[in-house]
Amino acid sequence: MTAYGSLLRRLLEFTGTKLYAAAEEVGYDVSYVSKWCSRDLLPAPKTAHGVNTALGRYLAAAIERDGQEADFVAAFPQAPAGLPLERQITALLSEAYEASAHRREAPCPAGELTLLTQRHEMLGKLRDLPPPGSGPEGAVVCTIDLLTLLESRDLTVLEHLFQKGEVHLHAALDLERFQRDPDRSVRLLYRFLSRHRETFVTLYDGAGLEREGLLAIRNGTAMMAGLDRRGELDTLLAAEGTAGARLWETAWTRLRERPVLLAPARPEDMSRNGYRTDFYSRDQFQFFSCFGFEFLLPEAACGWLAQAGAAGGMDADHARDIRRLFITWEEVFQKSRIDFYILKSTLLRYLESGELIFADILCRMSPAQRLEHLEAVKERLLGNPNIRFHLLDDDALPAEDLPGLAAYLNPKKLFLKNPSAYLTGRGPLFYTVQSEVLIQAARGFLESLGTLPGSGTYDQRDLAELEGRYGGMLYRMLTLQEEP
Repeated sequence: MTAYGSLLRRLLEFTGTKLYAAAEEVGYDVSYVSKWCSRDLLPAPKTAHGVNTALGRYLAAAIERDGQEADFVAAFPQAPAGLPLERQITALLSEAYEASAHRREAPCPAGELTLLTQRHEMLGKLRDLPPPGSGPEGAVVCTIDLLTLLESRDLTVLEHLFQKGEVHLHAALDLERFQRDPDRSVRLLYRFLSRHRETFVTLYDGAGLEREGLLAIRNGTAMMAGLDRRGELDTLLAAEGTAGARLWETAWTRLRERPVLLAPARPEDMSRNGYRTDFYSRDQFQFFSCFGFEFLLPEAACGWLAQAGAAGGMDADHARDIRRLFITWEEVFQKSRIDFYILKSTLLRYLESGELIFADILCRMSPAQRLEHLEAVKERLLGNPNIRFHLLDDDALPAEDLPGLAAYLNPKKLFLKNPSAYLTGRGPLFYTVQSEVLIQAARGFLESLGTLPGSGTYDQRDLAELEGRYGGMLYRMLTLQEEP
């Protein structure tokens, strides 16, 4: 199957378009469209532009009619941003058509392929892989299950690929393996994302890719690895030049056939089509904070945030979205069931520095504003018996589990925020998760954090005791920080 056929099939499945409907739209017999999707047949060169334009128009109308614009961005992250949806789809199809039509079929020159079977040679070859460059042009594609990479003693030598620059990693995730031990699996995945906060990771459903074993660096070397049952290297075929380019194309095509499970997102993606507003339309939430505490803010904070956003160059549309989100949060905190998970070190850092990130605004609260925030937390807690705080002891977490990403979870959606990207300007600002399996595993993972030794769970019944124990100390700490 061609890259064009794989993409077209995914687009038709995404929009629920029948083959006969697509055939009628482009003026071809349905048998031709079927062969485009399942075989190596392509539209004729002289009609390809017209076909792709017609499909772009038809499929965009279907997506907009069903309100799936945000889901499209998540499912097809390679679509060119900044264009109308119709032109995005047309561009995707045109690019895939060109790649398929110009695929080179010449045999690989001698010396481009090297088969290795000795373990020390295979590990040496992997260690010598040059780190990819920054940005999409430095992308790494991998059809090997990411959990296998993370657990294999051999494949840990690939860590150097993600140490420098904003690398883009596209990898498979075997959901069947993931579900055998979801708690361990989600810990491994979260640990990897936290450790490589500058890397842009996109994960795809690895079903059907178990035997591919492909690892390729754009404009570099590609590998085909044979693994034993333990995930250790058995054989390794290294491909350079034309052979490497072909393996790259094969790996990239195979991944793009599969549904996206997790993808990087920008602030505009989070605001597009009301993603955030829809997220907060539920009545049950779990929030994990690893930088500041942007929740339960006083009403006056809306003005503080607007000032901070304006100082950072926020435009009027963005400011309006922030105000709308602030109002939505106010309603959520009044009646929803909410569990806040926060590290003791995170809480103390916020009380000391006042730094937090509301939506995508980095803000520093003054000591007086932090005091007002504490009063607002107390007021909300008294008004809603369904709010609970889980204060986590850092010492109970393994050193490698120290978190770097905040989590926002309801029964149907999950997204992650990367505070480091706001502070350094490097790495993805958000991740959106489109997998029910991952969402449920994340829920269980957060609930397990609340049972860690040294951690405590508090609600409105504990407020008087907490205020008596810590209220005076917090008040003195914050008032001493007040400027003359």
